[in-house]
This record gives sequence, structure tokens and C-alpha cells, in this order.
Amino acid sequence: MDPAVLILSYGAMTPLEIAEGILSEMDQPKEPTLSECSLNCYKCTIKNKYYNTTINLVPAAGKLENVPEDILKATEALIIYFVPTETSFIDSISKTLSENHQIQLGFLLTSSNLSESSGVSISDLKESTNFFFDVITLKDDDESDPDDSENGYEEVVEGLQNTVWSNVNYGSKDSKPEMSTDELDSQLRDFENLLLTAQSLRNDTSLSREQFLDRAEQFAGIVSSILNDNDSD
Repeated sequence: MDPAVLILSYGAMTPLEIAEGILSEMDQPKEPTLSECSLNCYKCTIKNKYYNTTINLVPAAGKLENVPEDILKATEALIIYFVPTETSFIDSISKTLSENHQIQLGFLLTSSNLSESSGVSISDLKESTNFFFDVITLKDDDESDPDDSENGYEEVVEGLQNTVWSNVNYGSKDSKPEMSTDELDSQLRDFENLLLTAQSLRNDTSLSREQFLDRAEQFAGIVSSILNDNDSD
């Protein structure tokens, strides 16, 4: 199974709606491509300067602690929709993350402005979960500015595209950037080093959870910077 992006909801928006929002943002089909453990999986193609690969968006109804173990083992990113006044899910996140170190990317989505909410704050969320989540406020259709195409999903897509997934093979024959041989060799060497660093990070069992997250956050920033620099060329 390709790397999974597990999508859960502890609010009115369903996991399927979130998956469809991501696929719409990426202009990709919104039909399930396979079923694992009675859950529909939606193939998502990731393309950037260095690689083309596929991941599975897995919208799951119910709570995190009820997700089948086989799905959790394949999960490398976690997306959770929540409302600030209902934070009972936080404890289950902490437990799952402590047992599944391959989960290195996380998004907490909400339709409420946390700075104006009487519920949990962003700092409280990150401290309670001991994980570097990106907290994103989605815009309702009624709130969207006709002249503003951003709805929140573009931030999720950017994160997915800036991740080195476990199934990535650098120098894929499917990737044919228009550049000279020397430029291609140089960029492939850069990406090979990034890939080796990512694999080393995943396999380093000596790190504490806090050290691991600190390294992962730094690594994600480096990857994002390199990919964005190349996209601007």
C-alpha cells in the first residue's frame, strides 16, 4: 500500500468532504481507487521538481482509536478536522503518535478562528499533542472572497507536495525535467542527500519524541525551501 494520509473529523465537516476538497484543489479525480480494511482510499498523485509519486487519501469515519492497525501502519500524514470547543480527541492523538513514529506530517483543520474562540489555542494544541501540527482555518463558501482563490486547502496541498514520502525513488524515469545533464545530475544528488536524510531520520530510534519532532520540523523547512526555490526557476 502506498503511504496513507489519514483524514478524521471531530466536527460537522466529514472526512470525505475534506478528501474531496484536497483532490479538487489538486484537480484530481474524486473516485475511490481501492479499499483497505473496509475504508475507501483515494489515489493522489504528487509531482514536483524531483519526483512523481502516489499516496492514498484515507477518509475514516469515527475516532482515531478505532482506525484499523493496518491503516495506521501505512499512515505517514494525519489530517484532523476539529472545533475549538471540543478537544477530547487530543489524548488519542498523543497516544497514536507515540506508537507510530512514521507519522511525520500533521494538519489540524477548523472553520473557526482560534484567536477569537473561547476554546483551545494553537499553542495549547501543539503542547498537548507534542507534535508539530499546522493549524489551518478553512473558509466556508459563504465567507470566500470571489477574487480570492485561497480556501485553506492550498496549504494542505503544499505540505503534501513538500514531503519526502517513503515510496519516493529519486531520479524516477517518469520525471523528465527540462534541464541540462549537469543541472539534472546536481539536483538528483541534492535530492538523494535529502532522501537519505529522511530515511535516517525515520530509522533513528535513539531520538526522543521531542528531538525527533525538532529534527523533522527543521528537515521539512529545508525541503520546502528547496522545492519552492526550484519551482520559481
